Amino acid sequence: MNKNMSVYIAVALMLGTAVLVTIGQRATDADRVNAIAHRIADFDLPVGYETDYVVDILDYTIAAYKSADEQSHLAFVQAPPGVIPDEAVMAGYLPNASRHENWHAASLISTNQLTIRDELATLTLSERLNGEGVLYRSINLVFQGRKGTALLVINQPAERWDADAVNAFIASIR
Repeated sequence: MNKNMSVYIAVALMLGTAVLVTIGQRATDADRVNAIAHRIADFDLPVGYETDYVVDILDYTIAAYKSADEQSHLAFVQAPPGVIPDEAVMAGYLPNASRHENWHAASLISTNQLTIRDELATLTLSERLNGEGVLYRSINLVFQGRKGTALLVINQPAERWDADAVNAFIASIR
């Protein structure tokens, strides 16, 4: 390999690494995660949660938070119209575990209608085992965010599930 080619490859690798580091820092910047999450809706983050990451590409937005022990997660999702199912579809929704090889099939616990941001919203509660045999409880809440239909997903180990805290968080969405 000639010397010029080696220099070009080295420069390309350094630039590529710099771009990846910058993207990674931007994706996990706490201020950015919070700002983008609040573009979907305002809310009071539950105690014990911290920012995780954000993806904001084209018309797709995901703003995620995690518990300090990284066992519990919540995420707000905003997508173009028609991508997130409407309330009629969510009423019969059961999370599809086939996307996660380590997760066992989910069991539907309940489906409820709530009012979020002065609009009807559909909340689906389910449970499933992860690959390590830990029982998780999950909520999927489809509601009207600032820019259309949004989805809130909460996943927590069932043994740590605090229905009052989850309900207070959901009630804080405005």
